[in-house]
Amino acid sequence: MFEVWMTGVGDAFSVKHWGTHFVLKKGDYLLGVDCPDSYRRALRTSGFEVDGEALDAHHLDAMVLTHLHGDHVNGLEMTACYLRFYHQRRLALYTSPQASEDLWKRLSPSLHVLWDGETFHEQELDEFLDVKVMPWGEPVQIGPFEIETRATKHHLPATAMRISDGEHVLGYSCDTAYDEDLIAWLSSADHIIHESSLGAAHTPLQKLMALPQELQKKMHVVHYPDELVGASFEGGLRLAEQGARYVVGA
Repeated sequence: MFEVWMTGVGDAFSVKHWGTHFVLKKGDYLLGVDCPDSYRRALRTSGFEVDGEALDAHHLDAMVLTHLHGDHVNGLEMTACYLRFYHQRRLALYTSPQASEDLWKRLSPSLHVLWDGETFHEQELDEFLDVKVMPWGEPVQIGPFEIETRATKHHLPATAMRISDGEHVLGYSCDTAYDEDLIAWLSSADHIIHESSLGAAHTPLQKLMALPQELQKKMHVVHYPDELVGASFEGGLRLAEQGARYVVGA
């Protein structure tokens, strides 16, 4: 079994929650998934602790970046700088082929040159992050987790995942339009985290509420708009709660 630390559940425009992201814990290994705005503050105010200290970016062993929309990546620039300059380390960052190609385009305007007090120094992505590509559909081992990925139906390819510790599986839809094939791909997981938000590139809540009850009962909804805060549903579907700890395989 392993834990999901739900550090953010909001959609891109939420003012009540941090953008959707979470941390997976197996033993002492911590794997972050996505990096929204004010990432360190989001972690430190989540209520989770590591060895008596508020959870922070330097506790992470690695991170998966699902795609390059701002509510999933805006915090990466300063997180990478914090780890490099405060902790002298590069974060191991796993991401899709498309995101890996464009990531430096996103970060380079602010990070491509450093001033040391006397001269400027050109920088490259690998001086800040240890980027590792996750080929679509091919299992990748990240610490104790084996992760298989699938591109979603979104404005740009986002990364749905089946995450296994060898015994139990977490399914994560990531940002996606409603996709019956994706639902089927996730359905064998012990626990499912599925998004629901507004717009054609996201999944309407009504679609999830129409799923079989046995599927709804093992599903938590994330990436939801503020208007849904506090809502409850028949059939077993539940909103994930920011600051909640979920156990996969319990």
